[in-house]
Amino acid sequence: MEINDLVYQSAIIIIGLTAVCASLGVILCSSPIYSALYLIGNMVCLAMLYLLYHAEFIAAVQIIVYAGAVMILFLFIIALLGGKKELQEHTLQRTIAFGFAGLLFGELLLAATVGVTKPIEGIFDPVNLKVIGGAKAIGLTLYSKHLVPFELASILLLVATIGVICLAKFPLKQIKKSLNS
Repeated sequence: MEINDLVYQSAIIIIGLTAVCASLGVILCSSPIYSALYLIGNMVCLAMLYLLYHAEFIAAVQIIVYAGAVMILFLFIIALLGGKKELQEHTLQRTIAFGFAGLLFGELLLAATVGVTKPIEGIFDPVNLKVIGGAKAIGLTLYSKHLVPFELASILLLVATIGVICLAKFPLKQIKKSLNS
């Protein structure tokens, strides 16, 4: 194994472990603001992994769309609603969730012991992947065949933002009184 391969594998492992730690921060943190910040960190780690696997377009989309736009929108909504810390209760459901997370982690460790896998042959070889997975091909497909779902998703985000602003603007007691009368 060459030094470059060792550095490459070490970078993948370090970034992957950072992503796992950030995802644990999302789950275990009681403050919604910090959870959203941990999620941004996780998305940045995923973008770096995409870069290491030579998927530059997906890495850019990950940063611009998810870590940039969507998570900043989440942070604004949390700030608008007033994110408060939640009390951590030890319940059976929480224990089951931790057990399930531990089971998934054990499965990940088992999958890591399999070793190096062979690349898929056929349509997903590097020559064809540059043709079908390039930014131009994705853009042409997105804005020609899938224009309506793309626009519907943006309208859905806009409606959700307006709904949160409307809910945050009025006190909850007035809404309950108007619903009861």
